[in-house]
Order: sequence, then structure tokens, then C-alpha cells
Amino acid sequence: MPIKKVQSEFKKLSDVLSEGLVADECTAGELQKVHDQLQQAIMSGDPAQLIRDKKISQQLLMFEETNPVVGKVVKDLMNALSGMGI
Repeated sequence: MPIKKVQSEFKKLSDVLSEGLVADECTAGELQKVHDQLQQAIMSGDPAQLIRDKKISQQLLMFEETNPVVGKVVKDLMNALSGMGI
């Protein structure tokens, strides 16, 4: 099921944030906001709709392009979201 893959990739993003692998505090703060929105969406009854409404994919794409530290994790998360049709 695609949501399981999203949850798995989301955990990796959580680990990156908790381990402090993003040196730039501003970037880390913005990524934390997107992380929190994604967490809320995953726990909701309709994660795909909430992810679309909050434009989480577009926000994640920005991090993939600008931050090499989280690029791989974000790319894998984007692929998982794509599997949900997002």
C-alpha cells in the first residue's frame, strides 16, 4: 500500500531532522514545518487530499533541489507520494 511507503520515507526524514543533519538552521526550520504538515496529513483520514491541499510535494521539491543533505531522503519521499498519485 502506498501510504506505508510514504510512512517509511517520512520516518527517514524525521531521523534526518532529529540527528541535526541539516546545518542551516533556517532550512532546518522550514523543513520541520513541512515535516509537521506531512505528519498531520499521514494521520488524517485522507492523506492524499491533505498533501495536495497544503502543496507539500512542491515544498519538498524545493528542499530536494537546494539541500544536498536531505536530497536523497526527499527524493525517495517524493517517489512514495507519486505512488499515491500525488
